[in-house]
Amino acid sequence: MNALLQTVKGMSSDIQAVSAAAEQDCKTPAPLIDQLHAEGIFSMTVAKDYGGLELDAVDSLSVIEEIAYQESAVGWCSMIFATTAHLGSFLSPVWGQKIYGEGSRTAHFGGITAGAAAPSGKAVVVDGGLRVSGRWAWGSGSHHCDWICGGTVVESEGEVLSHDNGAPLVHVVFFERDQVELLDNWNPSGLRGTGSVDFVVDDVFVPDGRWTVLGVSKRQIDRPLFRFPFFGYFASAVAMVPLGIARRAIDEFHDLATKKTPAGRSSTLSQSSITQLHFGEAESMVEAAHTYLLGKVVQVWQKVETGERVTLEDKRQLRLAASQATQLSAKAVDLLYNAAGGTALQGDCLLQKLFRDIHAATQHRMVSPELLRLSAAARISEGANTAQL
Repeated sequence: MNALLQTVKGMSSDIQAVSAAAEQDCKTPAPLIDQLHAEGIFSMTVAKDYGGLELDAVDSLSVIEEIAYQESAVGWCSMIFATTAHLGSFLSPVWGQKIYGEGSRTAHFGGITAGAAAPSGKAVVVDGGLRVSGRWAWGSGSHHCDWICGGTVVESEGEVLSHDNGAPLVHVVFFERDQVELLDNWNPSGLRGTGSVDFVVDDVFVPDGRWTVLGVSKRQIDRPLFRFPFFGYFASAVAMVPLGIARRAIDEFHDLATKKTPAGRSSTLSQSSITQLHFGEAESMVEAAHTYLLGKVVQVWQKVETGERVTLEDKRQLRLAASQATQLSAKAVDLLYNAAGGTALQGDCLLQKLFRDIHAATQHRMVSPELLRLSAAARISEGANTAQL
């Protein structure tokens, strides 16, 4: 077991203890974020050059899964912080050091970053950088960040900077926290504690180089973690949250089924043959999803570790595995929620929260059925769009 995973397991009571407050306040309490950051959790995908831990892909993904098992929203924020830091490896060393190596709340680790890559911002080229305005949705974990980034379409001399095919170049621009306004508009059914508010910038100056261009910028650190395909890592990390939620649901249902005696029966729910069948189906779905996804991650990791080229097929398989793992995890939770009967409706039954949380997680585009379709199209359809694989 990697040391950071052991640390997270040892903090399980602290992580679980914030659940009620996170649900009520629609964001994770800052003291827990500070505690996790001090342990290096949010620096696990930051380069060693900037004082980060630079864990192997499987190790960092396992940490995300374990945190999500303890508390879904904290796991989700951890995923966002980890994937944004992975994207940060494309920044120039000057900005990588400034953002991830300096100026944070701990003496040991640098800044926490989050944001949204969707191109909801607009910018114009000016002397020394860009002037950016925009509003982005889904700013998970932004309340706790030192830097917040947003996908932006850039215009120079009246022309939008574009790929050869005419599609706009998406610049992911990093803003200082005090340049960003966080809106108070997050009140969902699931993953409430993620604080995934909209955020806004208005005519903000961003100096040269404090951005990365998706699919164009070259990685600045040539080591295995950063050779790992960014979109493949992102999708895998998102999928680890539903996997952690589903694994928790299995354990919670086990405890419920062995104690609950349904009305009109003389034996516990666990003695019902249909309950046993549903439990077996749910557990096997989660185990299959977990093995499939991590198996593909290991295959790609072995390539990046040895310097072998990662192929389109490798990327496609990562996306298939991440999307399918998410769908199977949700189906498993559905089975358990329904099998629990009316008990699962009550606010004091964790299965109710897990049901809400996993169906919020499935809405992320990185693991949606649409990406399952695109991944399949890359094999069977000529001219399929492979830009996000």
